Amino acid sequence: MYLVCKLQVLRLGGCMKKAIKFIFYVFIFVIIFSCSKNGSKNTTEIVKTEEERQAEAQALLMEQSVMALNWMQQSGEYRALAYQAFNLAQMAFDSAKVTDGKKKAVIVDLDETMIDNSAEGANRVFTKKGYSKEGWSLWCSEERAKAIPGAIDFANYVIAQGGKIFYVSNRSKNEYQHTVNNLQKLGFPAVDETSVFLKDKESQKTSRFEEAEKQGCTVVLFIGDNLDDFDFTGETYHQLNNTRREVVDKNKSAFGIKYILLPNPIYGNWEGGLCNNYFKSTPEQKLKIRRDNLIKD
Repeated sequence: MYLVCKLQVLRLGGCMKKAIKFIFYVFIFVIIFSCSKNGSKNTTEIVKTEEERQAEAQALLMEQSVMALNWMQQSGEYRALAYQAFNLAQMAFDSAKVTDGKKKAVIVDLDETMIDNSAEGANRVFTKKGYSKEGWSLWCSEERAKAIPGAIDFANYVIAQGGKIFYVSNRSKNEYQHTVNNLQKLGFPAVDETSVFLKDKESQKTSRFEEAEKQGCTVVLFIGDNLDDFDFTGETYHQLNNTRREVVDKNKSAFGIKYILLPNPIYGNWEGGLCNNYFKSTPEQKLKIRRDNLIKD
């Protein structure tokens, strides 16, 4: 009886060993398969996470413009500054002296100087998209820009006083007709091929400024929202902000007399002036650059 029980125990023990061995191999297989699956999954997620991270950074970049857009669209303070700029411009125009036989000319920028495109920026906040040439071209084709407060009255005043106004913008030449249509619908005067000069190949405006002289005019006033809208653009174009500030300081006595600046906290070459190759940086890098440029003391 004892031997029979012993044999049964041995047989049972053998079966247990086989069962344990089987379970062990199943366990190893599950681990290997799981690791393999998770490994391929993680590889996919790394790429996706990078894309998501940049998309989130871009959305945050756009969110950072919300207060600036609200200020431009809603505040009485922005409106007051616009009226103040054009009141100063009118006084400067009246005070300017020119050689006999010459016509007084004023060179104005368009976007965020004479016309308001803040709705385009607001739409990009909701779509979480950065600037693109395609998106901007679509906006221009819709001819929906509004007039900056005081801009139309000032332009009409210049013409009424026998002056000439030149609209010099970095909108593309491909957007010429839509731009002209938009300006004319708003009521801006003397809008034609002799007064509207858009970008052809280069963004720097110096050669287009010279068109005024070719038409027998003397430029007495520049109006813009960007330092590169003025005739010292050769000193500020594509320069970092420390250089741009130095140029402003050098010309400080001419602001309000020869140069009139409209406020634009949404965009401009000042943003590119935060560091070299700013506009080629990723959204995530731009967020860091913006924070790093803050002065804390």
